[in-house]
Amino acid sequence: MVEHFYPEKDLGTPAVESATLVSLNIDGVEVTVPEGTSVMRAAALVDINIPKLCAT
Repeated sequence: MVEHFYPEKDLGTPAVESATLVSLNIDGVEVTVPEGTSVMRAAALVDINIPKLCAT
C-alpha cells in the first residue's frame, strides 16, 4: 500500500510580530506583512514558490 505524506506549508522563517506593516510586490503579486518578515515567508503566504535549500 502506498501512503502519501502531505507536509504542512513551509513558510520558511518564523512569523514576526510588529505594529508596522510593509507591502511588497513579488512577481506582480502585492503582499502586506509585518515589518521584519522574510521575503521567503511573504512569498509563501501568497502561494509563490521560491526554491530553497535548508539543512532539514
